[in-house]
Amino acid sequence: MSQSVVTIRLNGTPYQIGCGAGEEAHIERLGAEIDTVLQQLAGSVGQIGESRLLAMAALIFADRAHESGAGTAPTSNGDATETAATGAAANEADAMADTLERVAERIGTLASRLSSH
Repeated sequence: MSQSVVTIRLNGTPYQIGCGAGEEAHIERLGAEIDTVLQQLAGSVGQIGESRLLAMAALIFADRAHESGAGTAPTSNGDATETAATGAAANEADAMADTLERVAERIGTLASRLSSH
């Protein structure tokens, strides 16, 4: 499988993120969504440091993933369409959480490099 690199901006800082070929637009959308949350947080709590903003954003996305996973048990009438839609939402939330985790790791690595200089 070939790899691609996408540059996303989080809180004004560009980050190059590796992804599979064909996933570029998805990663860009996820990055834009994360940046929107970061900008909203920065607007409400100020620039409190990248690590804290990232931690707060991670909590927001974890909460969203948790909420989207709530009530995922099949309905009593076995509605397969509803169950499939719920499963798809859970899969998207898992993918978003995985991407956020990779971004957090990358930011942590960069922050460590910057603090050691």
